[in-house]
Amino acid sequence: MSVPADRYYTKTHEWALLLGGRRIRVGITKHAVEELGDITYVEIKPIGTRIKAGEPIGTIESNKATEKIYAPVSGVIVERNKEAGVVEEGSGEFGAGELEKIADDPYESGWIAEIEADNPEELKNLLKAEEYEKMLKG
Repeated sequence: MSVPADRYYTKTHEWALLLGGRRIRVGITKHAVEELGDITYVEIKPIGTRIKAGEPIGTIESNKATEKIYAPVSGVIVERNKEAGVVEEGSGEFGAGELEKIADDPYESGWIAEIEADNPEELKNLLKAEEYEKMLKG
């Protein structure tokens, strides 16, 4: 399984892509999607929430399990992927978008959230693509 080389990865199967400046796009990896099965709901903490690297920023539910989504960096949540059905915690919304985007295209149209990082240098604490692939092979 090939993972994009232009981003960083966590041991908990999130990816982080520096978009420019301090903005970082976050999603889950293809491996995570395959492990989860059919995704039924994705929820993140409200826009404007301050988070620390390694803390949960939301949850993803599937027909197999409910898993936490962890922040790869510290900062503030500034965006969610409404088109992919990502909702804000406590909003009462139910994903109006297309959750299949997360399953079908987790590295592009299926991203989950964007974080304005306190320090983009934190990305260097994460795994590079080849290190992540090696971890998957175990």
